[in-house]
Amino acid sequence: MTEMIEIDGSFGESGGQIVRTSLSLSALTGIPITISNIRAGRSPSGLKPQHMAGARAVRSICRGTLEGVEEGSSKLTYTPGKIYGGKYDFHIGTAGSTILLAQTILPLLFASSKKSRVTITGGTDVPKAPTYDYFKEIFLPALSLFGLNAKCSLEKAGHFPKGGGTITLEIEPAKPKPVSYWSRESIPKAIISISGLPLGIAMREKKVLLNNKIEEVYIRERNALDPGNALLLYRGLVGSAVLGKKGLRAETVSQNAIDFLKEEGDVDVDHNLADQLLIYSALAGKTSFKTSHISKHTETNMHIIEKFLGKQFSVDGTIVKVE
Repeated sequence: MTEMIEIDGSFGESGGQIVRTSLSLSALTGIPITISNIRAGRSPSGLKPQHMAGARAVRSICRGTLEGVEEGSSKLTYTPGKIYGGKYDFHIGTAGSTILLAQTILPLLFASSKKSRVTITGGTDVPKAPTYDYFKEIFLPALSLFGLNAKCSLEKAGHFPKGGGTITLEIEPAKPKPVSYWSRESIPKAIISISGLPLGIAMREKKVLLNNKIEEVYIRERNALDPGNALLLYRGLVGSAVLGKKGLRAETVSQNAIDFLKEEGDVDVDHNLADQLLIYSALAGKTSFKTSHISKHTETNMHIIEKFLGKQFSVDGTIVKVE
């Protein structure tokens, strides 16, 4: 039996990404894991429903044995089996992010032997997670550069606190290939998504964008259990996603998105996408990209990936290289 890897969940930024990355790579490599001190630096610590849903989704796809997956648990153990593609339906049960769950299982389904169709119900546009539009317009196109093809559709939006949003994924199996060229775009686009709120809010956001010479702006009205507003401003694989919230003026939502995108600068991928592409870069090899800055989240993710795959990454300023 392959020797178990022990992961310290309190390392670095100590968040749920440690759990998600560890489970994905355990399934991909066949290496059993124990994760302790889960989310020790967060309040409350331990597993939350969205992490539990991710762990159980990995267990459903890769079989094996999973222990310790209870709300608030600080330790889990997973011994993976064989990956099976196919049809899956996952319910988070809260407004936990459907996008983070999707990003946890996608590496497995690309590695399976047949096409997969997955439905996930929960939050689609929630704090501390990529929004649905970011996932569709930036993350999945970035994966296509690795030769990985997945399609997604939104059946219903899901916002905090009820969630209830549903996304569907269709995944073609493939092995990631090195990326030698990142296409950059200079003309920004924007998508304003709004649910259960006056259309005037979206129009005010659009006006600020137009006043800043951002002319390609799309407004999408979506059904959802809770009111919500999400704005994505992006050029190529560099994006800025901002959620509207009570007390935050529509004009501020747009201005924040503009400021955040400006801060990213002239790079291949934004700093959030840099983190999300690390697994695929490590699996593909011989890939490098320039980002705006190396976040603690990214440093933590590199550390976890190298526990499974050995020394992979080098950082030169803001350029991440996979040897």
